[in-house]
Amino acid sequence: MSKIKILNWILKGLILITALGIALNIYLYYSSLQHDRFFNSLKINAFHYHYISPLQSILFLSSIICLKISIGSFIKHNFFNSKSVKYLKHSGVLLLVYSLAGIAFTVIFVLANKSLKDGFPDMDSMAYLFKSNSHIATLIIAIGIFIVADIVKSGVTIKQENELTI
Repeated sequence: MSKIKILNWILKGLILITALGIALNIYLYYSSLQHDRFFNSLKINAFHYHYISPLQSILFLSSIICLKISIGSFIKHNFFNSKSVKYLKHSGVLLLVYSLAGIAFTVIFVLANKSLKDGFPDMDSMAYLFKSNSHIATLIIAIGIFIVADIVKSGVTIKQENELTI
């Protein structure tokens, strides 16, 4: 149970860091309004930085909050309870949407900048695509959260059946 408590504190810190990142992103958005010449040189980055990045940050923050609520439920009510299953699934869905949106916007950015030569992206675009490996990692983590939710759900069912037979 001490490892779960450590994870709970780590998630609290991650929530704080993400909230500060969102606040910094909003500040940078309003300060960049004064320097439009920077964003005029980029085709889709302005749209990404102004709208997509805050939305992705909010999705990530919501996912971490749901995960923290689920971990808190583990601490209060033991491992097998239906509240943790519900919040684990919410966290998995939010993280899945976050990662798929990140992958989609990365591909859209490469295609919008017309960096395809003979049907293949140029080297700068390929480097940009490979930098988005974090979205693939969060996709794998989201699938892992769904698996853990199913395991906990099975445990809840077994626990309820066991209580009924006694």
